[in-house]
Amino acid sequence: MILIAALLVAAVAVAVGAPAALSRIDFAAAPSIGIAAWLGAFAATLGYVALALIALAWPGYPPGESFAGSALACLGAIEPIVVTWTAGFIAPVTAIGLTAPTGQLARIAIGHRGRGAALRRKHNELVEVLGRADAAHANLVWLEHPAPLAYSVAGRGGYVVVTDGLAQCLTDAQWQAVLAHEHAHLRARHHQILGVCQVFARAFPWIPVFAAAPAAMASLVELAADRAAGDPRALAAALRIVAARTTSTSTATALGLVDESLALRLKCLCAPAQSRAAARRRATLRVLATMLLAPAASIIAIGASAAVAYVLMI
Repeated sequence: MILIAALLVAAVAVAVGAPAALSRIDFAAAPSIGIAAWLGAFAATLGYVALALIALAWPGYPPGESFAGSALACLGAIEPIVVTWTAGFIAPVTAIGLTAPTGQLARIAIGHRGRGAALRRKHNELVEVLGRADAAHANLVWLEHPAPLAYSVAGRGGYVVVTDGLAQCLTDAQWQAVLAHEHAHLRARHHQILGVCQVFARAFPWIPVFAAAPAAMASLVELAADRAAGDPRALAAALRIVAARTTSTSTATALGLVDESLALRLKCLCAPAQSRAAARRRATLRVLATMLLAPAASIIAIGASAAVAYVLMI
């Protein structure tokens, strides 16, 4: 039970503490590190819970339990009593802990995938009728519309949609930066990453790390695509031009380059290279420090439990 308690404490520490810790780290200059950190928090939360359930269902003592028990003899002394008292609950608790969350996640994931596939099919049909392929650029489709608009469509054979209005208001360098930004979304599978975050947020909205991930990841993938654009000054100029020609109620706001993180993106794009390098180093160090959160919480929790157990045994 010591190992199980440690794993559960670690899972709670990551699920509750990671969003607060990661939200305090400035990932503007290192969005890839931020994406990896959030995905790592996802994996750690799920991994700790899975290991706790496996340890709970393990016949006899799970691996590592004897070491934990010898290290914490006080808590280990009362452990057989706890195990005997809870023996009748282990099997049903393990079964419910494995099947209920898995079923909920599968139901949400299947629905999300089905709705997304249906929307992509309808969108593809409309684009085939209204759009025209670009002979010079693969996976590029033009729409005849005055609004400055560019967005990428994920899935098999992903492509980028742009409007005539966007090309007319940008220089060649700005245009190439915009295309590089959208293609970066496709190469890095940002749509799929956002989809995974949205599925977990809908399936387990009461878990803080899952609930906070979609909004944080939406900004990070935009920043990551900005860094892949190649010419930060040209992309910043393009964003300013599009923002000046875009109203808050237009379709371009919902689908295009302009979003709620525009100010942060412009600040990062216009920052000197030296300051971006320093910010990346700070972000890396803070992520490494945050990774120690769960183990530290487990050690503190087990130490407190051992102290309580020792007091009770006196």
